[in-house]
Amino acid sequence: MDGSEQSIRALDLALRLAKSQGARVTTLYVIHSSTVVYPSDQATTARILETKEHDYGRAVLEIAKKKADEIGIEIHTEMVRGYAVPHRIAEYAKDGGYDLIAMGTRGRSGIKRVLLGSVAFGVVSYSDCNVLVVR
Repeated sequence: MDGSEQSIRALDLALRLAKSQGARVTTLYVIHSSTVVYPSDQATTARILETKEHDYGRAVLEIAKKKADEIGIEIHTEMVRGYAVPHRIAEYAKDGGYDLIAMGTRGRSGIKRVLLGSVAFGVVSYSDCNVLVVR
């Protein structure tokens, strides 16, 4: 979940499905780790941006907890880091033995809105489990 409108729709659907099936739900937020090495003055800026991203991720996961509480579903939230976000999501699902990933068609970054959603496309491509892509 990245906080985008589509990811919130995917969460809503996942929660309804979980409730009807008696399934468990985990909401994942991935902080994209940069592979760029920054000069000393830019390293501080990079740390500030990463802190803001971490804070944003916590807020997004809090939204997921509130939505789950509203319909009476227990939810686990997790924040992880990854260089390639689609790979990290697929790896997390595989390692956790999940059987379904629900996600939005597009994320919150502008350029991804032009495509199907490069993260969604990557997860569909790399995942070993089913992926439900929600508009």
